[in-house]
Amino acid sequence: MILSILILLVSLLLIGVLSERVIRYVLVLSKIFGLSEMAAGFVLLSVATSLPELSVSTFAAVVGEGGLSVGNVLGSNVANLTIIIGLAVFLSKTEILVKGQPQKELVQFLFLSSIIPLFIVQRGSLGPVLGIVLLILFVYFSVTVSRKTEKTQPLERIKKGETAIVGLKFLVAVVLIVVLSKWVVESSVEIAEFLQLPHSIIGATIIGLGTSLPELATTIQALKQKLFGMALGNLLGSCVTNITLILGVTSLISFSQVDVVAVQSIMFYVLLSSLSIWYMVSAGEHVSRRSAFFLCIVYVLFILQQIGVSLIF
Repeated sequence: MILSILILLVSLLLIGVLSERVIRYVLVLSKIFGLSEMAAGFVLLSVATSLPELSVSTFAAVVGEGGLSVGNVLGSNVANLTIIIGLAVFLSKTEILVKGQPQKELVQFLFLSSIIPLFIVQRGSLGPVLGIVLLILFVYFSVTVSRKTEKTQPLERIKKGETAIVGLKFLVAVVLIVVLSKWVVESSVEIAEFLQLPHSIIGATIIGLGTSLPELATTIQALKQKLFGMALGNLLGSCVTNITLILGVTSLISFSQVDVVAVQSIMFYVLLSSLSIWYMVSAGEHVSRRSAFFLCIVYVLFILQQIGVSLIF
């Protein structure tokens, strides 16, 4: 019990330190390649911080659990769009500002990608055709975000070796965050089991949030530095990446059936959270503390439904 608490505390501390380093590396890489903050957040951060979801979904697909892959992706998106955004706003003490048409288009991409799982519900299974379509959408979204945003001035006279070193440091830091997140989940589960908490609560809260820790840590650091484009590119980009890239890879290697009833219950909250973010951006061009509190409430309702207490339907 004491060892688990120490591992939990040390892991959370290291995640905070490493996430700050990751933001620094992304800023350098964005200048090297001439990417905007939002493009760097979408192309670099969102893909890197989605590694936990990718590993879980891929493994589930390989062993024939396509439904688990879909549930992991959709559950992660609900967490990212509700509790992760809410906590990021409160912990960084900074509201998320949405400036410019490209950032609003990213929100539109999010909503469009959130509709895609409805086709999975209708089909009741995954497959290679769906996988190819999703991967094409991921490439399209990535290229569109990169082209339509204001780019930073590339660094001059940068050596290839220096670029490789920065890139390697970025990858190592991200991998360490993913590993530490796994330790956070494992130690939290041990503590919860010691306190005799139900497994349903452990799965819906600790494990669900555990795979979203990289997004939370990096978003908090980005907001503290007023890098709103990078924060949006990371969070919303992670959701788009989950549904297009990760679900696309999963569909290519899995032909298993999907529990339609289970997916339908999660889809309601995926659409609710996506619509909420869309409304907040369209109405006020920011995510305020009041909005963050509302998103946290949505996540609480989602958790209650997952453990069998539905207050909506």
